[in-house]
Amino acid sequence: PFVPGDRLLLYTDGVIEARDPGNNFFPLPQTIESISSTTPQECLHQLHQALIRHTQDHLADDVAMILADRLDEATGRPAI
Repeated sequence: PFVPGDRLLLYTDGVIEARDPGNNFFPLPQTIESISSTTPQECLHQLHQALIRHTQDHLADDVAMILADRLDEATGRPAI
């Protein structure tokens, strides 16, 4: 179930297949864990910046990310 407080990240393969100069894949799970709890827009911005740093601004494939937060139905805000 997608319950209040949950966050859903959808992304294309260009995100997880992005490589650094040493040919290492982008560490998406570790990067997500290192991002502090923020709005979806801020989180996506931080993810994008991390991806650019990882690839040294050389993305070889298209990249798309969508992030959705499930809000509390009563308040319309993220559940705490």
